[in-house]
Amino acid sequence: MEYEESLEYIANFPRFKKEPSLNEMKMLLAELGDPQNKLRSINVAGTNGKGSTVAMLSSVLSTAGYKTGRYISPYVLEFRERMMINGKMIGKKRLAKIVGTVKEKADALLEKGVMLNAFEITTACAMLWFAEEECDFVVLEAGLGGRFDATNTVPEPILQIITAVGLDHTEQLGDTIAKITAEKCGILRPGCTLLTSPGQKQEALTVMLNKCAELDATFVTGAAGRAKIVFCDASGMDVLVGKTELSLSLGGTHQINNLLTVYSAVSILREKHYVIKDEHLVEGVSATRFPARFELCSKEPMVILDGAHNPQAAKALAANVKEFLPEKRTLLCGMMADKDCESVMAEIAPCFEHVITVPVDNPRMIPPEELAKIAEKYCGNVEARQNAKETLAEVLEDLKDDEALVVAGSLYLAAELRPMLMRYKGNPKE
Repeated sequence: MEYEESLEYIANFPRFKKEPSLNEMKMLLAELGDPQNKLRSINVAGTNGKGSTVAMLSSVLSTAGYKTGRYISPYVLEFRERMMINGKMIGKKRLAKIVGTVKEKADALLEKGVMLNAFEITTACAMLWFAEEECDFVVLEAGLGGRFDATNTVPEPILQIITAVGLDHTEQLGDTIAKITAEKCGILRPGCTLLTSPGQKQEALTVMLNKCAELDATFVTGAAGRAKIVFCDASGMDVLVGKTELSLSLGGTHQINNLLTVYSAVSILREKHYVIKDEHLVEGVSATRFPARFELCSKEPMVILDGAHNPQAAKALAANVKEFLPEKRTLLCGMMADKDCESVMAEIAPCFEHVITVPVDNPRMIPPEELAKIAEKYCGNVEARQNAKETLAEVLEDLKDDEALVVAGSLYLAAELRPMLMRYKGNPKE
């Protein structure tokens, strides 16, 4: 099987199954020799902040000398970004070979009427690769929820993390914070340690605490109240936690809670006798890079790329826009129709003088005209355009040094436009 064939094979599977279950995933893994049983995993669920937390923690563990697998969903740059070891994506030939192995087992199950989805196939590939490479750690980001998520097949994770919980995927997970949190808590095991990020809503905390009591699990909140901000702007922050100063190149004040969660995760791992020195923590955090998370693509003029696609993420983006960006701001936005477009626009559109809606290269997109009608309720200057790349080029051409542009609304849009932004004249040099 060739690389492009392997991607096409995965893409042909449905996104969701009619009835959520782990049975089919477990059957596939059993056919593959149960690679998940060989993994020392840290499982991360949540609505927002999962990816950044996974990226930071993986970087710290790699810096400490541990061979560390990282699994994220979705990707921004290319498919292989979803599975990495020590910061390096799986090779194209290796991925094609792994997919070929999984395909043989999956096709046999499909012939027996066992239904699988794309995320299960991808997760099985990642687990098989991590097991074959004998990783010391794997940090697994849940794709959807937790209870029936394909990553939740590892029998005994060494740590479970739940980042900020908000309203997203309500059709699959429930229409309240409490219901969604209950699904996220499906990653917990009897006697485990649950680490949650600071700033959780009380509804979420109540569900987590009750579930921990039920399972005799230890509940920990990430370094709450222990951070002192030394410096923070659109490019990143310096934060003093205890006596340790951490420098993070991910912009936005919302990253502080993710940083504190990682700090506490390291403390918990140390208590389990894993060797992670302060210099590993400092260096690993500093080396963390993660695209489309309030990513500064240009300093003068200021251009920000953000994947905010749900109300909680949009609220964080709005706060960062108000704090760090000049008053003259344009929003270039495209979204998926199955997201809460109304709530997202209500949060971010009032922050901008000009909102431009564009299509997203995905069949689930909301047409620009429909998104524009929503945005018009919250901004007086809105227009719908039909070509995202052409529109971006025009906006960048006219952008002045005292103005700002934010591209947001979907990680799919971010993936499409990021290459153009990386070539823009004001892009900061690493």
